[in-house]
Amino acid sequence: MSLRSNRFPCRPCCAYPNMTVFLRMILSPLTAMGSVMNGTIYDDCTRPLFAFDSVGDAAPGEKAEPAPHRRANSGAIPNVVVISNPRSHRNKTRGLEVPEGVRIEEPKTRPELRRLLAELVRDGLDLVIVAGGDGTVRDVLTCGAEIWAGSEPVIGVLPCGKTNALAIDLGVPDDATVADLIASWRAGSTIDRSPIEIELAGEGTPVLGFLFGGGAFVDATELAQTTHRWGAVNNLAVGMSVFGGVFSTFFGGARSPWRQGKQMAIRYGKGARPRHGATLDSEAARFLFLASTMERLPLDAAVFGERRAGLKTLVVDAPPRRFLRNFVRIMRGVDVPALERDGIHRVDAEEVRVMLEGGFVLDGERFPAGDYLLRQGAPIRFATA
Repeated sequence: MSLRSNRFPCRPCCAYPNMTVFLRMILSPLTAMGSVMNGTIYDDCTRPLFAFDSVGDAAPGEKAEPAPHRRANSGAIPNVVVISNPRSHRNKTRGLEVPEGVRIEEPKTRPELRRLLAELVRDGLDLVIVAGGDGTVRDVLTCGAEIWAGSEPVIGVLPCGKTNALAIDLGVPDDATVADLIASWRAGSTIDRSPIEIELAGEGTPVLGFLFGGGAFVDATELAQTTHRWGAVNNLAVGMSVFGGVFSTFFGGARSPWRQGKQMAIRYGKGARPRHGATLDSEAARFLFLASTMERLPLDAAVFGERRAGLKTLVVDAPPRRFLRNFVRIMRGVDVPALERDGIHRVDAEEVRVMLEGGFVLDGERFPAGDYLLRQGAPIRFATA
């Protein structure tokens, strides 16, 4: 299989002349589940993308100065810190209310974030509240994994992005506050979730995330951003994007890049659990590859079947067969042998190696094509609200 090197320079999304891709620029499918951050990828494309490192284009009405932070009266709360991304949607529009005595930080770069986390660990750290979107959570967990191994704090996710898929999975309501998460943590209301650890095969420090997608998931990333620029957030953004993606795929024609898919080699590790005889070692054109450790997705989409813990994958062969009928089945979590015969495969695994062209999207940010190892990481304890 001929795939592009993972060393190639990253390129921004651009306009295409054909109608199918124009439709993509109107709306997107499932990528709205994880697409929350604006920004660019690093020039060398071999290191994790961090939301704090780039600004990106602001939507109309979002260019104003961020709303001020407000502190409510409360007693001092030691060993608790709020790490806020000031570019996140909610932080821009509504500000952030932080109880008195709680430290709030807004790191601007990767080195600054790492230094901050190291300092916090030295001083004693019990609860980290991440006020941002899914990309901000990814950044904090990836940096933190290098620093607090063996002494991980509880993580609170305050849904301040435009989709907030992880917060939905954890059951954190849209209107949750810092005080709510602190109260839940004090009451022992927590839940465990394992992230996906993604690394270039054979090298590098892994990036931690929760929703990984290749194929059509990548092609549609810019479209999901379009729904956000129109002001759609959370389930509304997902619904608009899914509708647009279905329209683009169904009416794109046989030569549509969406239907032709991307070449992928997928090899599952020992202990993989296939549904209905799904193959564990294959190389072919794929319309879609999804992997997640979340148990609940936006819109209650049951793309992996029944809710369960662990690393779950969904692979759809290209071109997709009986598209509309099977799309409904996938979204509803239908699990029947007929899906396998139509080239729709579900496999649970602790490890999977994926060599893919076209790159992938992790929690809303695009990474380059290459040979990647995905593993189910150690559980992280999250505060609920």
